[in-house]
Amino acid sequence: MTPARSAGQLAAITRSNDHQYTYQGVTYPGVTSILKVLDKSGPLMAWAARMTAEAAIATLPNLPALLESVGPQGVVKALTSRSAWKNEEARDLGTAVHQYADDLVNGRELPTMPEAAWSRVKAYAGWWEASGWTLRLSESYIVNPEIGYGGTFDLLCRDRDGATVLADIKTGKAVYPETGLQLAAYGACPILGRPDDPMSYAMPTVDRYVVIHVTAEHVKEIPLAIGPSDFEAFKACYVLHNWTRATKSRPAGGLDL
Repeated sequence: MTPARSAGQLAAITRSNDHQYTYQGVTYPGVTSILKVLDKSGPLMAWAARMTAEAAIATLPNLPALLESVGPQGVVKALTSRSAWKNEEARDLGTAVHQYADDLVNGRELPTMPEAAWSRVKAYAGWWEASGWTLRLSESYIVNPEIGYGGTFDLLCRDRDGATVLADIKTGKAVYPETGLQLAAYGACPILGRPDDPMSYAMPTVDRYVVIHVTAEHVKEIPLAIGPSDFEAFKACYVLHNWTRATKSRPAGGLDL
């Protein structure tokens, strides 16, 4: 990697616990935070409804006792909260798989892990061995000071043909379209850094983009055709993200027209 010089000096990229990125004294929002402005309520509403229905079926034999114990409102709260803890469970599993996958590609010894994570990591290990990819960097920070955002990519590799691949690992049941915007934003960052590295580097040119969809049964490599329109769409999300943050400080009562 070529060190990225700005004002004649090298500078690290740091990331806070809430995924804010700081470079040369300026703090930027993360790509995933910016993309939260996109509406996923359709699929999420259907998923939450299904979780509530499954909870109702599971609770049915004990429903009379539960009603007597906590009352109707307590039962409603118990049933509707299922989607919240299922979502947290899925998020925790995704975080664990990302960590174990990073250990794997960097040749670190894998720790003991829950079966749910192990089945996915085992599938990922088989895919990685067969892929022909070689690792350049993983779990590294990137920033785009000109636009004003940062992020953390999962994998920067060379494929079996020597092309540079930027890849994102997904562990959910589905891969949402905004993953293309996420990768477009990452690929447009000119500067990268590694945790605990005091230097920053020039981001290499990305030849192709891939989503690696990891489930308990298989790993699917999904190529994405990322173009200028994807980055333009991300920049629109960035504008909306900033507008949303700015409007939080407005006094109540609506807009002055």
